[in-house]
Amino acid sequence: MKPRPHAIGSLLHLASAAALAIGLPAMAQTTGTQTVRIVLGTPSGSAPDVVTRAVAEAMANELGEPVVVENRPGAGGTLATATVAAAPADGRMLNVSGCSGDSITHAFVAQGRPPLALFTDLTPVGRVMRDHWLVLTPATLRPSTLKEFADHLRALPQPAAYPSQGEGTTPHLQAERLAQALGFRALHVPYKESATADLVAGRLAFAVQGSASAVPLVKAGRLTAVAVLSEERLAALPDVPTAQEAGLPGHVFNGGVCLWAPGATPLTVLRRLNSALNTALQQPAVRARLATLGVDPTPGALEETNQFVAQFAAEGTRLRAAIMAAPR
Repeated sequence: MKPRPHAIGSLLHLASAAALAIGLPAMAQTTGTQTVRIVLGTPSGSAPDVVTRAVAEAMANELGEPVVVENRPGAGGTLATATVAAAPADGRMLNVSGCSGDSITHAFVAQGRPPLALFTDLTPVGRVMRDHWLVLTPATLRPSTLKEFADHLRALPQPAAYPSQGEGTTPHLQAERLAQALGFRALHVPYKESATADLVAGRLAFAVQGSASAVPLVKAGRLTAVAVLSEERLAALPDVPTAQEAGLPGHVFNGGVCLWAPGATPLTVLRRLNSALNTALQQPAVRARLATLGVDPTPGALEETNQFVAQFAAEGTRLRAAIMAAPR
């Protein structure tokens, strides 16, 4: 996302000031008779859906009112984010999606639509989880090392096809970054829905995906993970080396998923939701559910979340510029 026309740090300051100015007298105190809706841009049963439902149930217990999940997949997640951005700023309609607001807004630009602005159209409530990104291939290929993976893709007569939810999304950027680092040709194939069936069947050559969706498929033997992009190995897949261990020094990336609210949501409402989210993420049942997907719960204060999102978006902007400027 290109900041307009001031720096992200200024956006943070202005957003906080605006929330303080309008939020205190307009605080939407909940009564237990209304419902909080979390709109999700992925299908029911997907890894983000599983995580969100576990968190929503625990948040409902803390808030004392229903928290329901509504799936509105499609258009790279922008159907869900646009719905929430346009919703009343009362804390009743939220969104779970990647913490890089840069990716969120770039998806709109790629579709020829006006971009969303961080801390103006959407503002973070809190971080839900940190995920670990894996380099994946169909299990039928069975490369045992990242070097074998690269050698195989470099030898293909055509570019190696890989999926993402759309141009500018994390799977797109990280796959292109990997192709540049390993020196093979790659073909981006955007999917409106899940690409899992095509990847498992071998109709796609590889993918770079988050652990929440990938770990169950790797454990089931449907996909092979040749490397993890974290600094450390993944506890859920301890035999999979890091990219650094496999010969790519400095090739590190961790993603994150955040809970978002409309940009004008009062600060008092954001703090209440942030507290409920943090309490939910500390529940043993929620932590155990996230552990099975190879992701880490990331409770934290609202100010800490804002700082993380601003930095994460800036890093995404730098990576996008480097990827898009590289020769194809």
